[in-house]
Amino acid sequence: MPIPRKYLVDNESAGFYHCISRCVRRAYLCGEDSETGQNYNHRKAWLEKRMLELADIFAVSLYSYAVMDNHYHLVLKLDPKAPILWSDEQIAERWLLAYPGRLDKPENAELRELRKQAIIADKVKLEKYRKRLGKLSWFMSRLNEPLAKQSNQEDCVKGRFWESRYQSIPLLDETSVLACMAYVDLNPIRSGLTQELEASLYTSIKIRIDKLKSSTIQMNESLVPVNHSKDESLYSFNLNDYLVLVDWTGRAIVHPNKASIPPNISSIFHRLNLQKGNWLDQIQRLCHGQPTMMGSIDKLKEKAKAIKKRWVKGIGQARLLYQS
Repeated sequence: MPIPRKYLVDNESAGFYHCISRCVRRAYLCGEDSETGQNYNHRKAWLEKRMLELADIFAVSLYSYAVMDNHYHLVLKLDPKAPILWSDEQIAERWLLAYPGRLDKPENAELRELRKQAIIADKVKLEKYRKRLGKLSWFMSRLNEPLAKQSNQEDCVKGRFWESRYQSIPLLDETSVLACMAYVDLNPIRSGLTQELEASLYTSIKIRIDKLKSSTIQMNESLVPVNHSKDESLYSFNLNDYLVLVDWTGRAIVHPNKASIPPNISSIFHRLNLQKGNWLDQIQRLCHGQPTMMGSIDKLKEKAKAIKKRWVKGIGQARLLYQS
């Protein structure tokens, strides 16, 4: 029996989540539909741009994403308490940015300012928006709903666009976060769309590689979010180690007969408490069993106890992924 989302998403404490949304129709969300010949690649660009914008509006640190033809993945950290420190003006401004519309046109600048001041003056509404800006459900709603409306309008149809509400999987430790980030960044390679990370369009790994090429970041820098968040959760793990791990894993997926593990990769596995022998198999099927949550066995048992469950789906996977 599925566990209600209210037990999985903590609205009081900061935490990492792997979120997935999948299109309900046979027609593609993005990319080229082989049945109709129509290309929807512009939706991928829109979705990538909007998720980065929304991450800066909401209390979200976006660490990894991949926009595929009929679904997308996000690895993010939500901090429900962050909006408490934002000023009333910041709350009003962010809420207006979350709902772009005619007021954003230059000719309506005065009306937009009036609307902003009205929000600031209404303390009840202001408190309601403050809470919403720290909630995962509102972040995902502002990402999914506009795309569904836009796509239905383009296709001249009505009805459900997403197959269900988004899936959210809590990531309970640093190892599960980094493993899930690698899984998400390697989506285009696993799907056979490309054999190189540099050609993995509409992914966070491509953004990181492009920034390296433009010298805006350095290889020895800490692994930070791809949006403008200043979250420091993964500061103990640097960008170089992450890129080395993902690059080798991608090459090993493409060329399985040459998948011997170099010494520098072995040290990363040791630091992350990962089983080297099971890594390639697990990274290709990380979400196939639809785990309720991800983490070490101890973390999973601790979380199960907290939500008054004897067992949660994901323990079998943890036995294969973790060394201990």
